[in-house]
Amino acid sequence: MKENYLITIDGRMEADGETDSISLTTVGAFYQKGDKYYICYKESEATGYQGSTTTLKAWDGGVALKRFGRQGNTNLIIEKGAINLCSYQTPAGPLMLDINGIDIDNRLSEKGGELTFSYSLNASGMLISENTVNVKVKEIQ
Repeated sequence: MKENYLITIDGRMEADGETDSISLTTVGAFYQKGDKYYICYKESEATGYQGSTTTLKAWDGGVALKRFGRQGNTNLIIEKGAINLCSYQTPAGPLMLDINGIDIDNRLSEKGGELTFSYSLNASGMLISENTVNVKVKEIQ
């Protein structure tokens, strides 16, 4: 898989009235398989998941985030208007969380584009955080 795409990720998390943001620009792979788009990149120290590889799979109405690495594996499924039970890896260990898909705006094409999705993380019926992720994918010329 050729890593010839510039991937820019901006994430925002709101929890307990406070907001935290993170931004990452990296080089990675992007491809289309059927009606799904795949964005693959290596995490950095800035995200707290250095040594991990993340794959975003996007389709009409859904996003799957899979992260594999030294700190364990995470598998989130975000579908607009649906709640999915998922395993979320944290520095303290894995948590089983409800992922409530709020919105997905998929403007990816075979040449790249933009993907924005928002979701809430809930544990035992309690809101942990509301999250928005914006991913831009552009081929490096």
